[in-house]
Amino acid sequence: MDAIAIIIPAYNEAQSIAANLAVIRASVDTIADTEFMLVVIDDGSRDDTGAIVRQLHSQDSRVQLLSMNRHYGKESAIAAGLQSTRHLDAVIVMDSDLQHPPAMIANMVAYWRSGARVVEAVKESRGNESFMRGTLARLFYRLFNYFTRLGIDGHTDFKLLDKEVVNACCNLPEHGRFFRGLVAWLGFETVQIPFDVPRSTRQRSAWGNGALFRYAIDSITSFTAFPLQIVSALGALTFLLSIVIGGMALADKLAGRAVDGFTTVILLILIIGSVLMFSVGLIGIYVGRIYDEVKRRPNFLINRHKSTLHD
Repeated sequence: MDAIAIIIPAYNEAQSIAANLAVIRASVDTIADTEFMLVVIDDGSRDDTGAIVRQLHSQDSRVQLLSMNRHYGKESAIAAGLQSTRHLDAVIVMDSDLQHPPAMIANMVAYWRSGARVVEAVKESRGNESFMRGTLARLFYRLFNYFTRLGIDGHTDFKLLDKEVVNACCNLPEHGRFFRGLVAWLGFETVQIPFDVPRSTRQRSAWGNGALFRYAIDSITSFTAFPLQIVSALGALTFLLSIVIGGMALADKLAGRAVDGFTTVILLILIIGSVLMFSVGLIGIYVGRIYDEVKRRPNFLINRHKSTLHD
């Protein structure tokens, strides 16, 4: 039998985690010749998510819990799940709110058995997402695709990864991780399955606009240094503007038309100052990422006393 782990990051999901896990278990019970393990990654929840999963484990040993010491974020939760289940034949990553339809798992397993190393669900529609958030998401994908040359438009974290892919992903030493981008960068044979996003079982999203903006910046800067080249482009543009404005001021001076006030000087100072400030901020982002990487601090710490799954 094939042994497959389903990694389910969860944060403050006490109201729905039991019912959602029941739906997932019912879906995988119909798949023959496969032994599934449901690994819930409790990402430092402040409610009873961990306690509920431990109770479910006492009733069904297939349900396992990895409890994080605190809230590290979804990327770290996925990394913890992959690291803890890399010995199995394959791993499926999915959300805990059923926006990743469990009914698709059977097709994912079938494609994997046919030879695909990665099977990923790709959004055809974004469900009941607001127009503003959908527009910002499309803008992020276009920027990411342009800067990194990795096409991830519509990609989700809902993926099946072969053991070989899981090990390759776990062996990447970097600290700042973007799961979707890393899987695309690895370049293994991939099959895509389209789906329409159903309504979430959460009453409100765990991702605020500020958190999504920071996530987008971290994702892009973790894969490319291309934005640093904007500094050089802005410097060249500022130099050209300075030549044009300086030439105009010199021509007026030679023609006897004095320039009133310091408008030209002030304009040049504003242009150069704004470019310098933008450049320093952009460089600061990458310096911050270098700082995080050289510390080699672990992505997560597991609370062994609360977890049911151990290495």
